[in-house]
Amino acid sequence: PLGDARRILRALEVYQETGRTITQHNEETKRLPPRYHPVWLGMTFRDRADLYARIDLRVEQMLEQGLVAEVERLLARGVPDTATAMQAIGYKEIVQALRGQTTMDEAVRLIQQRSRNYAKRQLTWFRRNPAMHWIFQPAQPDADAVFAAARQEVPFFAEEI
Repeated sequence: PLGDARRILRALEVYQETGRTITQHNEETKRLPPRYHPVWLGMTFRDRADLYARIDLRVEQMLEQGLVAEVERLLARGVPDTATAMQAIGYKEIVQALRGQTTMDEAVRLIQQRSRNYAKRQLTWFRRNPAMHWIFQPAQPDADAVFAAARQEVPFFAEEI
């Protein structure tokens, strides 16, 4: 699988740069004290439907702002559709539509669905972090309200701003 090839390539790069196997490198890195002490802020919606509606809207905005033209330019410049960057959500679906493998409407539906799936995986991953401070956005995001909520959630951080 492609994922295996990427992991093998990464392991070879680490070995070439450090002279250590990826396992040795990872074990040594885990033993190092942290260089930074981040403040973890996560934004989400109380209602998952609001999050999904925002994702769908964002996909529509990306299309209005020229996603299809961007993919066409990349292909015209010789970027292969197998390139890692072209496998990103949005790009690969547009490539498929441009190649006639699906309709543009179906490509948009897939981009929205895959973006929602990705957001759900991200939330699952971030929820495992006990240091995360969650900020819940209103259905219609308001930057000032989100910033105020962040300041409330992490008061010691807000004093330094």
